[in-house]
Amino acid sequence: MKTKEKLKGYFDYKNMSHEFRPYVMFVNADNYKTNSINTDSLGFRKTINSEGNPIDLDKVKSKYQDCNILMGGSAAFGMGNSSDSKTISSFLSQSNTFCQNMGVRAATGQQELILYIQFKRFFNNVKNIILFSGVNDISVAAQKSSFFYPDFGGVFSEDLRFNIFWHQYIGFNKDKWEFKKHNFFNIIDLVSKKFSLVKFFLNIFFSLFPTSKVTNKTKKNNNLSFSEKLKYVKKIISNDLDTWSLISKQNKINIIYVLQPNACWVKKKLSEYERKILNEERKNLGDKFYESYSDINVYYEQKKFLESNCKERGINFVDSNEWLANFNESDEIFNDSSHLTDYGNKIISDNIKKFLV
Repeated sequence: MKTKEKLKGYFDYKNMSHEFRPYVMFVNADNYKTNSINTDSLGFRKTINSEGNPIDLDKVKSKYQDCNILMGGSAAFGMGNSSDSKTISSFLSQSNTFCQNMGVRAATGQQELILYIQFKRFFNNVKNIILFSGVNDISVAAQKSSFFYPDFGGVFSEDLRFNIFWHQYIGFNKDKWEFKKHNFFNIIDLVSKKFSLVKFFLNIFFSLFPTSKVTNKTKKNNNLSFSEKLKYVKKIISNDLDTWSLISKQNKINIIYVLQPNACWVKKKLSEYERKILNEERKNLGDKFYESYSDINVYYEQKKFLESNCKERGINFVDSNEWLANFNESDEIFNDSSHLTDYGNKIISDNIKKFLV
């Protein structure tokens, strides 16, 4: 397949924003419509059912007595796939039971749990919940600035998320002066980033005329190491799995934790295209992040931890990296290190079916 064909729909994904929402921190843009991606009014990607029709989350309860749910981040969402029909949830929905896609790009395991708790009212009888997860928890820990409040966990680009939150909510303000004032400070921010001299004088000005004692108070950043962050990640995941276990027992739901595949972890020999994409990704993300995120020893340690914790709580655990080990070099399964091609999603969905009840 030519590179241009692979990049078809690239800008559909690139131009898709996140929006802040209470409790879950952020969701996919709602009512997003392109040839490649379509989301419903809540920001969830539309799943294509066995009849070839797109289904919104708020229609599931009225249409299906039984259903399955796919939780996860961007890999579950279907980042980089050619259409809504080529996601894992859509492939799973071609069988007897419809599978709702509840993947949110960049969501951690903790966010997945909160999303389910918020939206479980949209379903009748849930037979299976597939947690297609694991990579984002490690990725957040690998970020340079993350885990500002370690015991609460962390999300991707947490400081940026709160900036988005402010930008979004200022639009609800009926006081137009507040909106104009906000835009004015945005202009100052852009100018100061472009001209260092402007930034220098603004720093002097604000030090001479502080607006309040609160805004001048600087918080101490924990500056935790990657290994220290992983310890917090494990505590949070254990707590989340406790809750998933209770949900499973109370509602008689089969829960399967599927550790996502990572191109840096699988034993399959990567194709020329896959290697090229990974090299570009490494340049963009930086060596330090990439070395932590892709470390094979971290993968083995995390896998052992997840397998043990799931077993203790009666949750099925499977490692999808093992499903991809024996494919040929020419079989292109990855769009980048953590996102799958259409073909990759089909392989994953075919294997998940074996664990459904």
